[in-house]
Amino acid sequence: MEVTIFIYNVFLIILYSIVLTLSGFYYLKTKNNCYFAISILFSLYLFDNVVIYMTESINQFSTSYNNLFISVPTYKTLIIVAILAVYIMINNIFLNLKNFKLWYFALGFLAIFLFIIPVMEKTALKSWLFYIPGDIFFIIFNIYILNIIKNKKTTENSDILIYYEKLVKYTLFMSCLVFLEDSFVIFEIDVYSDTILNITNRNFSEDILRISESVVSILYFLNFFSFASKQKEDLQVMPLSNDRKSTSKDRVEDDEHNYYIFHLFCNTYFFTIREQEIFKHLLDDKNNKLISESLYISIGTVKSHVHNIFIKTNVSNRRELLQVYNKWIESKLRVQNK
Repeated sequence: MEVTIFIYNVFLIILYSIVLTLSGFYYLKTKNNCYFAISILFSLYLFDNVVIYMTESINQFSTSYNNLFISVPTYKTLIIVAILAVYIMINNIFLNLKNFKLWYFALGFLAIFLFIIPVMEKTALKSWLFYIPGDIFFIIFNIYILNIIKNKKTTENSDILIYYEKLVKYTLFMSCLVFLEDSFVIFEIDVYSDTILNITNRNFSEDILRISESVVSILYFLNFFSFASKQKEDLQVMPLSNDRKSTSKDRVEDDEHNYYIFHLFCNTYFFTIREQEIFKHLLDDKNNKLISESLYISIGTVKSHVHNIFIKTNVSNRRELLQVYNKWIESKLRVQNK
């Protein structure tokens, strides 16, 4: 049994470390805040799993940890709140949540509640009241995200949104299982008495969710690497227009060159299909009214998408956006010329 636990934990540590490495690497390359958030998330997963493994393999540590948890659960409170905060951050980056500050505010109240729990007597109910609010918060937040995606799909039904919706639905399903497993284990398996304190710190439904997130992240990064490598190869066989005479064939190659650069940039910053369309018009220096007329959408919708683009590229105006895009192109051209 000890060998199985050891192998299982080594597997999780390696898996989380791979995602942490890939997300950190791509953050350094792109400065995309979403990759930074993923790095933080999997750092928390990694640290949390190491602590849980120690409670499973070292009896003395397990006894000390459980007694500390039931008295002053500071560590677990910080882990739960930090993970939920990063989830909010990732979804805000991707979906540009209008009320994301309210979620952080609610999370603050959750943290205060979790710090108040220690005043209660050492019972299963106390442990349940500690874990369940975080589980319910996560379930409600995922329901909220699904509603946001549903509303966004009325204006744009991109493949990215469809895929993200499936991912959130799966997360919601697994979060419900986490809730049920926590409730069952706390009341039916764990022991809370004056002489014996036996607490199960691992939730396997939560592990399955984290493993799934790891696999999805790794597949994304591998696909992104494959896509970027293909673009790099294409760029290397496409000479720049200012290095040669302009012919009809050259102009076609320039169009292809710009197409690859444009879509690689959009893919790097998670632009939806509609955001890509609007970004093209922004590069042509069109105002919101002209974009609205070209795409047959309201000016309010244009402003919303432009704001999303600014958030994802970490800029505050069109001039900064153009600077980011030009610098990004220059970095790719330096790679081409090496």
